Amino acid sequence: MIEVKVPLKLTLFGEHAVVYGRPAIAYTISEYLTLRFKESEKFYIKSDNLQIKGVKVNLDEFKVENESVKRVLAYVIETINYFGNKKPVEIEIESPVEPSVGLGTSAGVVVGTVAGYSSFLGMELSKDEIAKISHDIELKVQGIASRMDTYTETYGGFIFIEGDKFEKIETNLSFSAGYFRRIMTTAEMLKRVKAMKDNKRELFDTILDTIGKIVVEAKKSLENNDEESIGELMYMNHGLLFSLGITVPQVDEFISTSRMAGIKGCKISGGGAGGAVICTKDERAELLLHAMGGRVINASPSFGGVKVFSL
Repeated sequence: MIEVKVPLKLTLFGEHAVVYGRPAIAYTISEYLTLRFKESEKFYIKSDNLQIKGVKVNLDEFKVENESVKRVLAYVIETINYFGNKKPVEIEIESPVEPSVGLGTSAGVVVGTVAGYSSFLGMELSKDEIAKISHDIELKVQGIASRMDTYTETYGGFIFIEGDKFEKIETNLSFSAGYFRRIMTTAEMLKRVKAMKDNKRELFDTILDTIGKIVVEAKKSLENNDEESIGELMYMNHGLLFSLGITVPQVDEFISTSRMAGIKGCKISGGGAGGAVICTKDERAELLLHAMGGRVINASPSFGGVKVFSL
């Protein structure tokens, strides 16, 4: 049996802007997606704790119709097809968090399946090969995707992404984080952002250029372990994301209350419409998140990226 551990991630700066060629920073946390690959007579995928919402059942054909299910299946099927559908396997997926909350579970499924199934076939892929194949598969399934999630989860640690280039960042800083329930999907938020680009192109470019400058400044602040500067930049980045229309009142209230409480920095993280939030390391942020109905996660940085074990 092959077991794969994929660290989930948080976007620290640059979400949405990275889709349009601006830089971004993300890092892997101490929460892991686990995938197991076992020999089988047929291809099977199962998950006892990857929560799926919005199920629709077609009683004429006895089919379960669900976009989250279809997306997970599409990632796995595309990966198996990439390797030539060579050997039947049972794939078990375990997730410590709900899907689609901005923590990179979709990318984790792709990275984990590429790393695990290739190992199941007796191949030894490099991290670079895993990252490249995973991005290609995510791009094929989604139609639009940056390298950020797949590359961050493959390599681990703090990653600076700009176009086709990525760079590791060395820092001693840590963060507090969690998530609220989302009211829209990332795909819907991407469409909303694109609509603003189409309607207000000049202003849109100005906002994204400013986010890009914040990301570059944040990279320097991380390298200098300057938490004060990082906190200021987080609030600035959140304000610009608010102007793009991707935040929701619950998250904005959490960010504003955090600022009033003296927490150095907080912002939304990921696609928006609820989902993940991240703050400078502060127990008050975690208590506030819990009090407002969110779920606290282990946001301590993890290093090493995807790991494959033969059991």
